[in-house]
Amino acid sequence: MDRGDFATINELAQRARATDVDISESTCQSLSKFKAAMRKLRKIDDNIMLRLNSTNTASQEDCLAFFNLLQTTYQRRSKDIDMCVDVLDKKLMNNARSFSIKAQRDWVANERSVEDIIRRRSLDILRSRCQFDI
Repeated sequence: MDRGDFATINELAQRARATDVDISESTCQSLSKFKAAMRKLRKIDDNIMLRLNSTNTASQEDCLAFFNLLQTTYQRRSKDIDMCVDVLDKKLMNNARSFSIKAQRDWVANERSVEDIIRRRSLDILRSRCQFDI
C-alpha cells in the first residue's frame, strides 16, 4: 500500500465506526430519524464502486481491509436495528393496541431483510473486484 491507500482505508475506517450517528431510544421511536440514521450508516455500501476505484483491488491486503470495514458497518447496523426492534417491542407491550407502534416495529424489523440484500450486493461487488475468496 502507498500512503494514499492508507488515507483511504483510514477514512473508510472512521466512517465504518460512524461515531457521528447516534441511535437512541428517541431515534428508534421516530421513523424519520431512524431512516435518516440508516441512510448515513449505509453510505459505504451506496458508494462501494467509487471506494473500490480508489482501492488497490489487486492487493489482497487492501481487499481484506475493505472487507473488514464492511463487516464493521454490518455489525453496527445489525446492533442498531436489533436495539430499535427491542425498544419498539417494549413500547408495544405497554401499549398493545397501538396499530401505529406495531406498524413502526414491523417496518424497523423489516430492515433486517433490507440489510441482507445490501450485504449480498456489496459483497458480490467486492468479490467481483478482488481476485481472492472473501
